[in-house]
Amino acid sequence: MFRLCCVSLTTFLFSLIFGSYLLFSSLKTQEVTDYFIACTLSGISVTIGDLLYFQSLKKIDASRSFSLTQLSLVFVYPFAFIFFGEEITSSILLGGALILSSVFLLGSKDKPEESISNKEIKDKTIEKLFMGIILAIGTAFCWAFSIVSFNQARIIIGDVFLTSFFRIFSATIFIGILGLFQHDYYSSFKKENRSGLKYYFYIGIAGSLSLGLADTLFFIAAELNGLILTSTFTANTPIIQQIFSILIIKEKVRKRFFIAVCLIILGNYIILFI
Repeated sequence: MFRLCCVSLTTFLFSLIFGSYLLFSSLKTQEVTDYFIACTLSGISVTIGDLLYFQSLKKIDASRSFSLTQLSLVFVYPFAFIFFGEEITSSILLGGALILSSVFLLGSKDKPEESISNKEIKDKTIEKLFMGIILAIGTAFCWAFSIVSFNQARIIIGDVFLTSFFRIFSATIFIGILGLFQHDYYSSFKKENRSGLKYYFYIGIAGSLSLGLADTLFFIAAELNGLILTSTFTANTPIIQQIFSILIIKEKVRKRFFIAVCLIILGNYIILFI
């Protein structure tokens, strides 16, 4: 909730500076209705996707979960083709497949997990792994649906910054209503837990940079290059994350990192030049 409040404030400021609310005066009533429906659908679906992702992290490790969420690319392709008539070329399919393969390579384990002898514990572990995978795939679908809904709203009004604000604002209202029915929602405001409130500001800043600024830049790029091409290029995110992990937190450099880099370079080359 705090994260979305911070992002709402940030995107609202962006909309005031870079957007134009006068655009609503040129829209018909039906267009305004369709616009806010699309914004609401985008906000709710991205929020549900985030919640599923956080639940997935409780079941499986972050590398696996994040890798699976990149499958949103698989859902964006048919959505963009059906709703916006975008072309899916063989070079995009091949390049996207190479980029996705590099993502799963980066998310693989260093060593195989230890065998579990107790059948009951083993069954629970498999069940937990299965649920984590299902939640991560559900995240990918929700994020893809959010992208498509946002793009539809952006097409109606022609302003990314306004759409970004109304999308996040609807998400904030949605998560606020959900929070009213969750006991843990109130515990953070108790006196004994107030020392941890400062971390919410860090989360809010991170959300403003990602869910606010980065998503806005994504749809500006989509306006220029289309959803399919833009979504394919943003699937390169894990390699950037891996580089930051090596440079900032001194994570070990693994052989698969260099293989993944080669796959990503090859995938991008195929998309751009073939």
